[in-house]
Amino acid sequence: MNQLAKETGFTERKSKLNGSLFLDLLVFNSENLKSQSLNDLSIILKDKHGVEIKKQSLHERFNANALHFLKGALEKMLQKQLAFKRFPGLERFKRILVKDSTCFQIDPSLALNFPGSGGSGSKAAIRIQFEYDLLSGRINDLSINPFNQQDAKNSITTMELTNEGDLIIRDLAYMSIKALTGIIKRNAYYLCRANPSVKIYEKIDGVDKEMNFRTLRKHMNKNGISSMEKKVYLGAEKFKTRLIVYLMPEREVEKRLRNAYKINKKKGRKNLPTKEYLARAHFNLFITNASKDQISTKMVWPVYTLRWQIELIFKIWKTICGIEKVKKVQKNRLECYLYAKLILIVLGWRIIWKTAQNLFRMENKSLSYYKAFKTLLWEKLYDMRRVFLLEKNNMKELMNHFYNISKTNHLLEKKQQKERSFDILLSFATI
Repeated sequence: MNQLAKETGFTERKSKLNGSLFLDLLVFNSENLKSQSLNDLSIILKDKHGVEIKKQSLHERFNANALHFLKGALEKMLQKQLAFKRFPGLERFKRILVKDSTCFQIDPSLALNFPGSGGSGSKAAIRIQFEYDLLSGRINDLSINPFNQQDAKNSITTMELTNEGDLIIRDLAYMSIKALTGIIKRNAYYLCRANPSVKIYEKIDGVDKEMNFRTLRKHMNKNGISSMEKKVYLGAEKFKTRLIVYLMPEREVEKRLRNAYKINKKKGRKNLPTKEYLARAHFNLFITNASKDQISTKMVWPVYTLRWQIELIFKIWKTICGIEKVKKVQKNRLECYLYAKLILIVLGWRIIWKTAQNLFRMENKSLSYYKAFKTLLWEKLYDMRRVFLLEKNNMKELMNHFYNISKTNHLLEKKQQKERSFDILLSFATI
């Protein structure tokens, strides 16, 4: 870290505040940054580290070089992630990548650097993109962006992060036809829901005809069919893909329609949902270019639900890590604070993921990521600091100690175990 600080220009030969000390001040104090002033940080440096720096001098250290240093620290951590063992039996894909973004508002004074949605919405907001591999736990993308850099654009600009043999599972916002085409060009695979606003065509007697979902529903109900698949074409581009159709239970359809009416009313729309929407509301529609041998019709929906794991992770970031709890500060200092929190999250992720793997493999039990992160960041922060920063404790000892706590106190409640992610992967591997 000290060498990186020199390379990025954060420290010079006679700097009192070196890279590891700056990292310590921010990363292992990140919970308090939302309330501490520069004067508070100056007191911590003097009281705990014997380094005397006036608050004005400290203010000047939160510059572009400091930001460059913390970005570099996070990048090095991501490059040198622990070589976790892959989930066994899924050699048909090199990685299974899930991605989403989380957003939060910041002070309007930073609207020029981090523009929000505009209009009556937020003036300034941040979007954090996160992608990881379900088979190994390795983080593939973790980046801070302005809110107005939408997911659809991110999907195109980060296409180089997709490798041959990857399976990409993402929400609709990322999966334009342009993005799907890019994934195919990289010899990778996609799995997502079919966009409800895109027309779907099938070839009947050599002619492309728009799918009639009312007719399809009657056919499936009459013949007792719960799921089926077709070869179809999407949109004006006639993008060829595999479509997997699941007929929804009536109670779920009613719930979906109630939500649609509620959203329309909230947004002041006088028109009811279209006939096309009402017809499609009876189905869950998924598209993929993976073959039946790679993902069977039966497994498409369960595998897609693995994407929801990332929503739980974002909940942890906000409720436990307080990623969005930032005070009004200048741009570089704000970003330094955010990168410090992301560094701590990545450090914790390495421990949590390995613990989850071991619990499932040795005890056939599922880890509650929420409970585990809460203990790790609220109760074991000092131990993490000694291992990662001071190298005064053994990593293996910390892992064993945390595992013993987890197998008793961090287990997922039975009511939450309806679809355990590792169970889905295990079923996926054996089919």
